[in-house]
Order: sequence, then C-alpha cells, then structure tokens
Amino acid sequence: MLKQTKIIVAVVVVVLVIAGVAAFILLQPAATAQRTLLYYSQYDISSLDPADAYDSGSFIPIQNSYDTLLTYPLTTINEFAPGLAYLNYTISPDGLTYTFHLRPNLKFSNGDPLTADDVVYSFQRVIRMNSPSSGVAWIDQQDLNTSSIKALDPLTVQFTLTHVFNPFLQTLATVEPNGIVDKKVVEAHGGIVDNSDNGFMTNNTVGTGPYMVQSWDRGRQIVLVRNPNYWGDTSGLHYDKIVMLLNVLPSTAIAAAQSGAATIADIPFQQVASLSNATGVTVKVSAVPRTYLVGLDINSTNTFMANASVRQGLSWAFPYGDVINTAFNSYASPLNGAIPTQIYLGSQAMPAKYYSYNLAKAAAAFDAAGYTNVSGHRFGSTALTFYTDSAVGWETTVAQLYQAALAKVGVTLDIKSVPSSVGDQVQGTNTWDLMINSWGPDYNDPSDYALPFVGSAAIGGDNYHTTYANTTIDNAILDAMATTSTAQEIQDYHTVWDMQNNNPSLIYMAVAQHIAAVQKSLTNFTYNAIITYNFFFYLPASGTSTSSMAIAAVPQVRSDLFGALLNIPLHLLRA
Repeated sequence: MLKQTKIIVAVVVVVLVIAGVAAFILLQPAATAQRTLLYYSQYDISSLDPADAYDSGSFIPIQNSYDTLLTYPLTTINEFAPGLAYLNYTISPDGLTYTFHLRPNLKFSNGDPLTADDVVYSFQRVIRMNSPSSGVAWIDQQDLNTSSIKALDPLTVQFTLTHVFNPFLQTLATVEPNGIVDKKVVEAHGGIVDNSDNGFMTNNTVGTGPYMVQSWDRGRQIVLVRNPNYWGDTSGLHYDKIVMLLNVLPSTAIAAAQSGAATIADIPFQQVASLSNATGVTVKVSAVPRTYLVGLDINSTNTFMANASVRQGLSWAFPYGDVINTAFNSYASPLNGAIPTQIYLGSQAMPAKYYSYNLAKAAAAFDAAGYTNVSGHRFGSTALTFYTDSAVGWETTVAQLYQAALAKVGVTLDIKSVPSSVGDQVQGTNTWDLMINSWGPDYNDPSDYALPFVGSAAIGGDNYHTTYANTTIDNAILDAMATTSTAQEIQDYHTVWDMQNNNPSLIYMAVAQHIAAVQKSLTNFTYNAIITYNFFFYLPASGTSTSSMAIAAVPQVRSDLFGALLNIPLHLLRA
C-alpha cells in the first residue's frame, strides 16, 4: 500500500508540474521559428582543424566555419571573390611578393578580433605542424616557408614566395589548409608543436565563417549554429542550424529524401531513378572536376607491369563507355588525361581522349610486349589483381566490366574487394596491379592534378604509388607552375598529356558529377566545385522550422529545457 500511495502522489505531482509548464509556455511570447537544415551526408569527419584535414567530410564543416583570404563566387571557380581580404592585392614585378589588405573589424566566433598577425600565424602553423595525419600541408609547402609571411600592419599581410609559383592565389582560396585561425585560442590550447596535431583544434572551431560547431558526435552527426560575429551580410532568411548526419547509407538518404525528412541528401548516381516519383524534392546534378582513375603499379611483383606496351594494352582494353553508362549511370563524362576539362586550361592542355575501348589495339599492344595469346591466356595464365573498395558498389561493377573485357583478349583479372583502409595499406606495397582512385580539386589549377597523378615522388608527386617517374613530365610540370606565360603553360601540360599517352601509368576512367536531393522549399542551391556546400547562401522558405522527422532523427535538436521536463515523470515513478 505504501508503494502504491507513493506512485499516486508522484502522478499528482507530475500532472501539476506539466500543467504549470504548459501555462508557462502559453504565457510566453511566441519565439521565432528556428530554421534548421538537415543534411544526410555520405561522409564521415576526421578533423575540424583546417591545418590537418584533407577529406571531403571534414571540408564541409570547416568550409562553413572558417574563411580564407580569397574565395570563389557561388556558381563558378573561374574567378575570385573577396574573402577576408579584398581583391586589391598587389604582385611585385618579379612575381614573388604578394600584398593583401584585410577587411576591417573582422571578428572570430568568440569575439576576438582578427588581424594580420592571425593570418601570419595560420600559415606558419600549417608549415610547422606539417599535417601529420593528413598530409595537406603540401599545398603551402610548395612555395612558402615560415619566413615567407609577415604582417606589415594590423590590416596588411605580405607573402614572399620561395620561387615563382603561378597557382599561389588559387591555393589561398582552399580552406584546407588555409582557413584562418585565432592565434590567441590556439596559443591558449597548446600552441604550435612541430609535426604534431592540436587536440583542441581537431575537435572545435573558432573561425570567422557564418557558422560554428555546436556539437560533434563522432561517426553520427555534427551540429553547426550561426556565428553571432559573422562579418558577411546577415540580412534576409538564412538557416539558423545545420545538422549534418554522417556515414548515411544510400538507402537511408533516399528514404529521407522521399519522405521530406532531409533538406539535402547525397545520392549515389546508380540510384537517382528511385527519386523519379518523389514529390517536394528536386535532384540537383552539378558538374564537378572529380576524377576517377585506375592506377597501374609499375613496381608490381608481376614484373610485366613495368612494360609500357602492357600498360598501353590495359588502357585500350578498358570499357570506358560501358563504365560511364553502367557503373556511373551516365552521370559522368570522359576524362582526357590527368587534367579534367573543367579545370583551368584543361581543355586546351589535354584536348582529346587518346585511349578508347579497342580490343584489337589491346591485343596488338600485348603482342608487341611479347605476351601473346596462348590457348586463350597471356602472361602464362598469371592473373592481374584489381583492388576495389568493398563499401562502394559501383567499383565492383567497374571491375566486373573490365574483367569481362580483358578475358576476351586472354587476360585474367582477379578482383579483390576490400575495405578502403586495407586498400590504402596495399597501395603502399608492390603486391597490387590495378586499383581505383579518385581525386577532387584542392584548387583550380592543372598542377593540382598533374603533379600528384603523374609527377614523380622526387618532385612531390606519385600520390597513387605507381612508382612512375618520367623526367620529361617532371620538368614540364615544374616549368608550368613557374612560367608567367599562359601559352607556355598550355604547351607544358600538353607535353604531359602526350608523354602519358605513350607511356601510361593511369587509366583515365571518367569525370563524375555530384548528385544531391534537395527540398523544393530550399532555394538558391548551388554546389560549387571547390567550396562544395555553402549553407549560408541557401535560402529557406519563410517560417521553415525543424520538422518532426528531424527531431526524431536528431534528439539534440529538441530544447534542453523541454527534454528535461519530459524526463520528470519517469524519474518520479522510479522512486
């Protein structure tokens, strides 16, 4: 009886508390509806530190929390827009010294003022930290050292390059690694330690961008809220909160887009048709210079991979059209060479695709290498290993199409579908023959593709560990980055294209498009090829508020006070 009495009393107390809360809420003035964007992302996030993040998932919150000196307009990467600095920069006659003038009255999200000292500190920090986890510091280390940057006054910063480097301005516009950080905050949390990450900066943002990170549940979601000190034009409607759900499966993203739960959702190109009858959502297809390639390991234990004619045969045997139509569901276009046509000078430097699907030419190349077809087999029946990412279904489709094509000319392909972490480890060895790789732009310049793809390790290239080294190509790339003549730059990269056609280290598969499902209530949507999602400039419908679906998916969106009150009954009844 005593226990039952306690429960009755508890229930009465709960009813009175809830009634009081309801009266309190009803008597309060109506709050402005919060506009929340719910983004279902295919990506995870590794770091929030612009100095040591180099992945697509991390880029999105960093891009929306930090600013760069220069940036791009929303709809193009072919011209600059002012960022933290105006566009009235000056360049010395020798092409080595660049002087920038900062906007006045800039503040970080915590209210600290931004000055030229923060800019100097940010670039020196990138170089000294040396991005131990990601390797992104290479972008600045191409032409800067710690003595290259100095503040002339609180609003003027000057860079003196170690050598003439014509993509310098483009590198300033990439937030990884060149988002400007708050020197005071970094110093208060351990400062700069050479060749080491900073734990605070890995997990927090203190930038000048339109948003700042409120919370990050690793592997699940990250929440961004408006930066109260943002320097940009804040008039009009903007999203107050961005909830980015991480590692979202394609089936989950599609269901969320169909139901209206997702404001934006990443959609795989193979599954776009599933949204054909969805109402309230639009499929946005954006042209981006994201390239897909097949690396050819010249140093493989299968020594025939070192033969240029063998690699020519492998290039002729690749079913480019079938891959684009089937694996990419036609949401891709041919890739002419290392530099995609969407990148500055790409169409002039690499004007046509040299290799096409031609089994007769493939067989002739294998024969020329001395590996003739004997009873339906080449290479003494040795199989070539082709590694794919087991989490990316279309990669297996590519491998199977290629396997079928090679079988027709007597070449056996052994497909190994493994997690990306395993593939990364294998790629650093000589135990593979072919492997799919992809690359998105860091900055809008041909060198961002040519150097890592076909430059040798000796000049900072060979990202895909093919061990390819060609002196003519190396010299052409280095000259292209240093020349002040556009005509010479085009000629240099044309040399790279021509040499790769004769002695390939990569199969240039395709340039794929970016696909997102976007609620029709969201306007002004753009997906910029370099700055990707810029949430602040997406315009919500008037009065948009968090949907019930969003609250169900993301409990953190609910008010802390209301959530605490909802827990009272359970707490009392457990007494």
